[in-house]
Amino acid sequence: HALVGMSSGKIVLYKKRDWSVQHVLSGHDGEHGGVNCLAVHPTGKMALSGGRSDGKIILWDLMKGRLAFVHKLPPAPGSRGRRKATLTDLAWSADGQRYAFATDVGKITARDVNTGEDLLDVMLPSRANQISFIGGPEGLFLAAACDDGSLPVLAVGSLSDENEEAGARRAVMAIEPVDGPVAGDARFKCLKSVEGGSGFLVVTANSGGVVSLIDLEGAARMILSDDEDKAEGEGGQTGGGGSSDEDGDSSDEDGEEDIAAEFLESVRIGSGARITNLAVWSAASEGDGIIDGAYDMLETADVLDEEKGSDVEDDDLSVQEEDESVEEEPAKKKKQKIELTSRISGEKSREIEMDA
Repeated sequence: HALVGMSSGKIVLYKKRDWSVQHVLSGHDGEHGGVNCLAVHPTGKMALSGGRSDGKIILWDLMKGRLAFVHKLPPAPGSRGRRKATLTDLAWSADGQRYAFATDVGKITARDVNTGEDLLDVMLPSRANQISFIGGPEGLFLAAACDDGSLPVLAVGSLSDENEEAGARRAVMAIEPVDGPVAGDARFKCLKSVEGGSGFLVVTANSGGVVSLIDLEGAARMILSDDEDKAEGEGGQTGGGGSSDEDGDSSDEDGEEDIAAEFLESVRIGSGARITNLAVWSAASEGDGIIDGAYDMLETADVLDEEKGSDVEDDDLSVQEEDESVEEEPAKKKKQKIELTSRISGEKSREIEMDA
């Protein structure tokens, strides 16, 4: 299925096989811009939508084609209640237990689906154009693509972490904002996480038409290491004099400096046209699994056919067997293919292969 938000405020659910209309959902105000963002639940049974200027977040039941819940955001700060908040983006966590939203004033909130508790509620200095959950078993984080060229990584409270301080805000600025009042081409317009792998890969696009594959694991490690250092400091207040400082200095010298954001690949689309949105997905390369096994079977069949129809002498066959034993087939590495797609007419997508 395909879910499309309209400027009229309606959401249309299409069946992709024949593009027939399954449901038409009405809930947003069409007089002030309609639907601005959509996020489908990992199960495909629910979806969130955000209005451009009606201040509404609506949860939809896609199975029954009806509205399930409406959450109204407070008015924008400084507007004295006259201007409603604009939702810039919505995101679900991979397990579907948390969701997050961002507004045009830089506010980012993450919530627990079951309890409705705020797991993260911060105000950034710049507008967040898109957000995405990243992380793994060690912790969950939110990455944000901001209008000032910055890319913060924010820690999200864990549902199983009962010892976490209430209201704790932990973050690392993986990419610093651009100096000056206007970020120009360095503004991050798009950000999508890549499924699989370490869980910390994201694809970004900026106003200058540059699409980048970035590893944010370093930023997450910095946050986790700060938490560990804090815990050790609280547990070792009564320790000996200067030994802890000496140990810390030696560990800094021995260890390598962490990189918050590692650019793995970057490509400029066309002549640098502005990118407004992108879609990212990952898939196994053709050398894996069933295809790889079928290829080996075909190779075996070819060798048998050659042996049946060959008239060469036994000496020649023995030499050929020795040569084949020497030339070993190189080990096939599993690779992950990531395809970057921009919404610019006439531009081709680019595929990047990485070791899985």
